[in-house]
Amino acid sequence: MLPPPVVRLLVCGNADRGDDGVALAAAAALLPVLPAWLAARVEVRRCLELRTEDLSDLPDGMQALVIDAVVGPTPGDVVSMDLGDLVARPAFTPRSSHQLPLDLVVGLAGMIRDRPIPGTFVGLAGHRFGYGTPLSRAARGALPALCEAIRAELERLADVATEQTGGQAEVNV
Repeated sequence: MLPPPVVRLLVCGNADRGDDGVALAAAAALLPVLPAWLAARVEVRRCLELRTEDLSDLPDGMQALVIDAVVGPTPGDVVSMDLGDLVARPAFTPRSSHQLPLDLVVGLAGMIRDRPIPGTFVGLAGHRFGYGTPLSRAARGALPALCEAIRAELERLADVATEQTGGQAEVNV
């Protein structure tokens, strides 16, 4: 029997809009090569744009990892921030939160749940987001670094969730 998922991976973006699809490209490259013990602990959700519903139903003991393209930092930079810190002081603008800014989505979801959303945001600063354009050179070049950042954060969040629920850590196979 597989252990229950302890990390919800929210993959945001639109592959038809250039670098807005970088999280999709990272997930497509990373998920098939995750160690079995980690893959079994991850629930994956695809989101064109992050909505409060994607976070407000997060079960107790589960962590969220939101991945998306961002604007603001230098194209190709990988950014990471605790979701609680992101609500307090957003340092960049995720591309896929078109209805509401990410800090408001996370904050509102926390209000609906009556407790903060535990987890992290990991993103890649994009360069071009035009309809029908491919990933930019900056995004393609930084894709391995983004995949590594996502993998490391998935491992960290799985460990945090396991510790919080008092469960035994999974054995790496």
